[in-house]
Amino acid sequence: MVEHLETMPEDVREAFADAVRLFNRWRAEPADLPAPTIEFRNMTVSLSGICDLVTSYKNEPIPLPLYDELWTLSEDMKLKAELALDPSYSTGARCLDALIQGRRSSPNVSPATLAPSDEPPALT
Repeated sequence: MVEHLETMPEDVREAFADAVRLFNRWRAEPADLPAPTIEFRNMTVSLSGICDLVTSYKNEPIPLPLYDELWTLSEDMKLKAELALDPSYSTGARCLDALIQGRRSSPNVSPATLAPSDEPPALT
Protein backbone atom coordinates (compact mmCIF):
# COMPACT_ATOMS: atom_id res chain seq x y z
CA MET A 1 0.00 0.00 0.00
CA VAL A 2 1.28 3.46 -0.88
CA GLU A 3 1.34 5.88 2.04
CA HIS A 4 0.52 9.52 1.37
CA LEU A 5 2.66 11.83 3.48
CA GLU A 6 0.33 14.79 3.13
CA THR A 7 -2.49 15.65 5.49
CA MET A 8 -5.68 13.72 4.88
CA PRO A 9 -8.09 15.71 2.68
CA GLU A 10 -11.35 16.78 4.27
CA ASP A 11 -13.44 14.73 1.83
CA VAL A 12 -11.57 11.57 2.92
CA ARG A 13 -12.30 12.38 6.57
CA GLU A 14 -15.96 12.95 5.73
CA ALA A 15 -16.15 9.71 3.74
CA PHE A 16 -14.74 7.79 6.72
CA ALA A 17 -17.25 9.39 9.11
CA ASP A 18 -20.02 8.47 6.63
CA ALA A 19 -18.67 4.90 6.47
CA VAL A 20 -18.87 4.56 10.26
CA ARG A 21 -22.46 5.80 10.28
CA LEU A 22 -23.47 3.59 7.34
CA PHE A 23 -21.93 0.57 9.04
CA ASN A 24 -23.92 1.34 12.18
CA ARG A 25 -27.16 1.32 10.17
CA TRP A 26 -26.16 -1.75 8.14
CA ARG A 27 -25.36 -3.85 11.20
CA ALA A 28 -28.98 -3.48 12.33
CA GLU A 29 -30.28 -4.72 8.96
CA PRO A 30 -30.89 -8.38 8.01
CA ALA A 31 -27.61 -10.26 7.57
CA ASP A 32 -28.29 -11.06 3.90
CA LEU A 33 -28.40 -7.36 2.95
CA PRO A 34 -25.24 -6.37 1.04
CA ALA A 35 -22.87 -3.84 2.54
CA PRO A 36 -23.66 -0.24 1.66
CA THR A 37 -21.41 1.83 -0.58
CA ILE A 38 -20.39 5.49 -0.60
CA GLU A 39 -20.25 7.90 -3.51
CA PHE A 40 -16.74 9.36 -3.31
CA ARG A 41 -15.08 11.53 -5.96
CA ASN A 42 -17.38 10.30 -8.74
CA MET A 43 -16.87 6.65 -7.77
CA THR A 44 -18.89 4.13 -5.82
CA VAL A 45 -16.65 2.82 -3.05
CA SER A 46 -17.22 0.03 -0.55
CA LEU A 47 -16.93 0.70 3.17
CA SER A 48 -13.76 -1.42 3.21
CA GLY A 49 -12.44 0.62 0.29
CA ILE A 50 -12.86 3.79 2.34
CA CYS A 51 -10.96 2.10 5.18
CA ASP A 52 -8.12 1.24 2.78
CA LEU A 53 -8.03 4.82 1.53
CA VAL A 54 -7.86 6.24 5.06
CA THR A 55 -4.98 3.96 6.07
CA SER A 56 -2.97 5.16 3.07
CA TYR A 57 -2.64 8.66 4.53
CA LYS A 58 -0.27 9.95 7.18
CA ASN A 59 -1.59 8.93 10.58
CA GLU A 60 -3.71 11.62 12.24
CA PRO A 61 -5.74 11.67 15.47
CA ILE A 62 -9.38 10.76 15.06
CA PRO A 63 -11.93 13.31 16.35
CA LEU A 64 -13.48 12.39 19.70
CA PRO A 65 -17.10 12.04 18.41
CA LEU A 66 -15.94 9.59 15.73
CA TYR A 67 -13.76 7.75 18.25
CA ASP A 68 -16.81 7.40 20.52
CA GLU A 69 -18.91 5.99 17.66
CA LEU A 70 -16.28 3.37 16.84
CA TRP A 71 -15.84 2.50 20.52
CA THR A 72 -19.58 1.96 20.88
CA LEU A 73 -19.82 -0.14 17.71
CA SER A 74 -17.08 -2.53 18.79
CA GLU A 75 -17.80 -5.36 21.19
CA ASP A 76 -14.34 -6.88 20.73
CA MET A 77 -12.03 -5.87 23.58
CA LYS A 78 -8.97 -6.31 21.35
CA LEU A 79 -10.31 -3.71 18.90
CA LYS A 80 -11.18 -1.38 21.76
CA ALA A 81 -7.68 -1.78 23.19
CA GLU A 82 -6.10 -0.96 19.81
CA LEU A 83 -8.27 2.13 19.50
CA ALA A 84 -7.49 3.22 23.07
CA LEU A 85 -3.74 2.82 22.55
CA ASP A 86 -3.72 4.59 19.19
CA PRO A 87 -6.80 6.80 18.63
CA SER A 88 -5.90 7.57 15.04
CA TYR A 89 -7.68 7.42 11.71
CA SER A 90 -5.47 4.51 10.69
CA THR A 91 -6.43 2.45 13.74
CA GLY A 92 -10.05 3.53 13.39
CA ALA A 93 -10.05 2.35 9.78
CA ARG A 94 -8.55 -1.03 10.75
CA CYS A 95 -11.17 -1.42 13.49
CA LEU A 96 -14.04 -0.48 11.16
CA ASP A 97 -12.76 -2.91 8.53
CA ALA A 98 -12.61 -5.69 11.15
CA LEU A 99 -16.22 -4.89 12.12
CA ILE A 100 -17.25 -4.99 8.46
CA GLN A 101 -15.55 -8.36 7.93
CA GLY A 102 -17.18 -9.70 11.10
CA ARG A 103 -20.60 -8.54 9.90
CA ARG A 104 -20.08 -10.19 6.52
CA SER A 105 -19.23 -13.51 8.15
CA SER A 106 -22.08 -13.42 10.67
CA PRO A 107 -24.82 -16.05 10.47
CA ASN A 108 -28.00 -15.21 8.55
CA VAL A 109 -30.03 -14.66 11.72
CA SER A 110 -28.84 -12.22 14.32
CA PRO A 111 -29.65 -13.10 17.96
CA ALA A 112 -30.80 -9.49 18.38
CA THR A 113 -33.64 -10.12 15.91
CA LEU A 114 -35.05 -13.13 17.72
CA ALA A 115 -38.21 -12.65 19.75
CA PRO A 116 -38.38 -14.65 23.00
CA SER A 117 -40.78 -17.13 21.38
CA ASP A 118 -38.35 -17.63 18.48
CA GLU A 119 -35.48 -18.86 20.63
CA PRO A 120 -34.53 -22.46 20.02
CA PRO A 121 -35.78 -24.95 22.64
CA ALA A 122 -33.37 -25.84 25.44
CA LEU A 123 -31.62 -29.17 25.08
CA THR A 124 -32.51 -31.67 27.77
